[in-house]
Amino acid sequence: MEIKKEALKRKSKILLSSSSKRPDNDQQLKTDFYIAGLGGSAGAFKAYETFFTHMPSDSGMAFVLIMHLDPKHQGNLAELIQTYTSMSVVVAEDGMLVEKDHVYVIPPNKDMGMHERKLFLLKQSKTRGYSLPIDYFLQSLADDQLSKAVAIIFSGMGSDGETGVRMIKEKLGMAMVQDPATATFDSMPLASINTNMVDYILSPEEMPIKLIQYVNHPILVEESNNDELREILNSNAIQKILMLLRLHTGHDFSMYKKSTVIRRIDRRIAFHQLPDYGYYVNHLRENPQEIDVLFNELLIGVTKFFRDVNAYNTLKNKLTIILKNKIDEEPVRVWVAGCSTGEEAYSMAILLLECVGELKGKHVSRIQIFATDLDNDAIERARTGCYRDSISADVSVERLDKYFTKREDIYCVKKELREMIVFAQHNMIKDAPFTRLDLLSCRNVLIYLTSELQKKIIPIFHYSLKSTGLLLLGPAESIGGFSEMFVPVDVKWKLFARKEGSLSVGKIIDFPFHVNKQSINLSTQDNSRKGIKSTSIAETFNKILLESYTPASILVNEKGDILFINGKISRFMEFPQGEAVLNVNKMIKDELKYVLGNLIHQAALQKTMVSVADINVKEGDHFRLVSLKAVMLEERPLQGLILVMLEDTGLLKKKKESVNSKGQNNNKHIIDIEKELLITKQQLRSTIEQMETSLEELKSTNEELQSTNEELQSTNEESLTTKEEMQSLNEELMTINVQYQSKAEELTQLNNDMKNLLDSTEIGTIFLDNNLDVLRFTPQVRKLFNLIPSDVGRSITHIVSNFETPLEEEIREVIENLLTKEIEVKTKNNEWYNVRIMPYRTLENFISGAVLTFSRITQYKYMEFKLNALKRYSAGIVNVLIEPAVQLDKNHHVITVNNAFLKRFHVEDQEIVGHYFIEFLQNNWNIDKLDAVLKLCKRKEKGTIAIELENDEGIIETLEINAQPFIDAETSETLMVLIIINEVEIDKVEEKKDFKSGN
Repeated sequence: MEIKKEALKRKSKILLSSSSKRPDNDQQLKTDFYIAGLGGSAGAFKAYETFFTHMPSDSGMAFVLIMHLDPKHQGNLAELIQTYTSMSVVVAEDGMLVEKDHVYVIPPNKDMGMHERKLFLLKQSKTRGYSLPIDYFLQSLADDQLSKAVAIIFSGMGSDGETGVRMIKEKLGMAMVQDPATATFDSMPLASINTNMVDYILSPEEMPIKLIQYVNHPILVEESNNDELREILNSNAIQKILMLLRLHTGHDFSMYKKSTVIRRIDRRIAFHQLPDYGYYVNHLRENPQEIDVLFNELLIGVTKFFRDVNAYNTLKNKLTIILKNKIDEEPVRVWVAGCSTGEEAYSMAILLLECVGELKGKHVSRIQIFATDLDNDAIERARTGCYRDSISADVSVERLDKYFTKREDIYCVKKELREMIVFAQHNMIKDAPFTRLDLLSCRNVLIYLTSELQKKIIPIFHYSLKSTGLLLLGPAESIGGFSEMFVPVDVKWKLFARKEGSLSVGKIIDFPFHVNKQSINLSTQDNSRKGIKSTSIAETFNKILLESYTPASILVNEKGDILFINGKISRFMEFPQGEAVLNVNKMIKDELKYVLGNLIHQAALQKTMVSVADINVKEGDHFRLVSLKAVMLEERPLQGLILVMLEDTGLLKKKKESVNSKGQNNNKHIIDIEKELLITKQQLRSTIEQMETSLEELKSTNEELQSTNEELQSTNEESLTTKEEMQSLNEELMTINVQYQSKAEELTQLNNDMKNLLDSTEIGTIFLDNNLDVLRFTPQVRKLFNLIPSDVGRSITHIVSNFETPLEEEIREVIENLLTKEIEVKTKNNEWYNVRIMPYRTLENFISGAVLTFSRITQYKYMEFKLNALKRYSAGIVNVLIEPAVQLDKNHHVITVNNAFLKRFHVEDQEIVGHYFIEFLQNNWNIDKLDAVLKLCKRKEKGTIAIELENDEGIIETLEINAQPFIDAETSETLMVLIIINEVEIDKVEEKKDFKSGN
């Protein structure tokens, strides 16, 4: 469906003759019209004459002429222009309201700005003898009229108007430039053209018709409201445009603000005079170069040196404090995101150098500035570091002299400033961020992004900064709802300080490098308990051995960095003061430090186990003997690492000297000294070898450095650019590599755990997708299905199974209904399996197939058959009995009763079967004497008791209840109880009564 605005319904061919046809709304005519700023200097008068000769007097626009005039100029420019147009031409006055179909001329020796469509005159400011009235007016015009502003640059010397064109385009305005071939002086037109932001490059006589066609295009006549914007954005045509942009450039603009994207597209449609979005889609496909133009339109980055000077002044004060607290060898790291053509990055570099200059006696080792942007053309221009002399309006004379070199009308940054900055193309949305930053500047970038995307980027900014880092945003930007991450330093200029210890994992919605959001699993504790229960005896035994009976061991690399620790090492090592490190050479006790360093070196050199015994380590008032061993491991994945073992051999025993043993003590003392001397010699030899190796390496390094220095001296600017790109790429790769390495290790561990878990459970498992294709299976499944590794990707229905009935229907039912299903199936070999079919859920809670687990239950099934047969047999035996009989389970619930019981006590089968027998007796017979008998049954003993029961005729009867337990011979557990009830004869009753009375 093609979306057309209401204005597109008024189809009319826009020609010069129809330029007077305007909307009928008088109120709109009074307030909503385009204002064009016309800039020129030397040689521009002829262009003005031609332009106004071809411009109709009822165009519905207003024109403001900004021309470089000599202050002593006596001619009246307004009167001269009046001769070429029937529009009213006046010299601008202070506070004059701009009206349509009027021409306003700037007076000599004045700067002019606009606010609320009124012109205001100011005293002309000149920097280093330059005056830039065109830039000044166009900037105020852009801020005041936004998308209704037009910049037209004619012939002239210098580069005035270049910055103004940038500002106009930033506010969705339109820019025209005189064709340099038709200009008397082409310097000003070329400066504007080099911004790559000019819409039209035309001769003065061609400009009027293009200007009128553009401003009167139906798609620009009426701005869309929010509902229309939403409808347009959701239309197929807009989606196709975004798709073509992503396919051609690799960048997705779907997360950019809807209004910005649509209005940029609107202006390209108006530029090509196309009817609607559908035609523009076809135009993009037929003209791929238009995609690049649209891409550049969406990436318009407007910046200048020290934009918002007060923001830089505030930042300077805070940076000075950060630099003052810097450690001498610690570098200063800054990231300028969205640097455009580099002005902001160089401004930051100048600011930092000035901060360092104010810190007398403070040494800052290195300043690293990473300047990134999505626009590769802008990055290329930023790398050159050369700008037009119009920057003199924004950069002070002192800074120009100190940090720039002037070549004709171009200012180029000096080498000192250039080498501080690395420029790189970088997508802030999907590329890894720079880290450990002292300052992150992202000005006027977030305003183009949706609030959803801002919520993803702000936590990443917090992650990138150091605990003392600063975040600088544009005046119209904010941190949104992330006040717990940043504390405002200057509210007006949007300077924030990072708040330490406030970022939770859940706040990071989505890292650019697609780290999945980690959610807290409430069942972690339960799972861990299950894991403990399922731990095998062997694993527990190995753990006890490692912790209690193996010597303290440390796994290190050749540098001594600790990778793993086993056993108690507190008596050998201690944490040093200052910054926390995990290096064995810094943590080991002093008596062992040199010995251990030599041992690690020898182990790495000899590739065999080396050892040193009986080293004295002071412990309080005593000495402890310690033996060290080290060996380089060859087994993967620990190949190249060194295992250090520390064994405590006990306290050094001091023997009392005697007259007879004095000579022996002297000999022992000599032996100890000789041993210590031998160790010292070994350490010295090792140290000498290391020094010789280091000396050779230093010599080699020195030669390489000399060679490299010669190469660097002959390297041109192109190689320097390559170096900068590589530095930027290396920074990104290092960040990404750490994440991937961590993720790879985590996945490897998870795969190992999963494999061992599945193998140890001996439960066959198959993973299927929604099409029932096999994704993965465990080895145990091969007993049930004829599966081989090459069957991955085949449908499970095409694979022969060993089951009597197929499982296809049950699997599809689970996938469709999302309910777990358990069935018992029999194989052709008469074996039984419990099949559990569950839906396969991804981390995003999407159903992506099914998981089948097969548990062998043959023995349980046969036991069930036997048990059922025994139940049927016992029930039959009970029914054969003449006496009333009840069969109970081990919990004294009624399993079965015979007909004699039901008939004798007038009850129905459903009234007693399944009920708790004691409860039945208490409710129906009102007795509780049977407890003692049943307790005897629990103790594996027979029990007998006599009870009196009144029958229906009111006669008291005495019944004898015999309880017989049935015991499992292997487990000694009571499986069931059989109760037989007999009627007692009268003499027996009397005996019972005598027994009760105690006679």
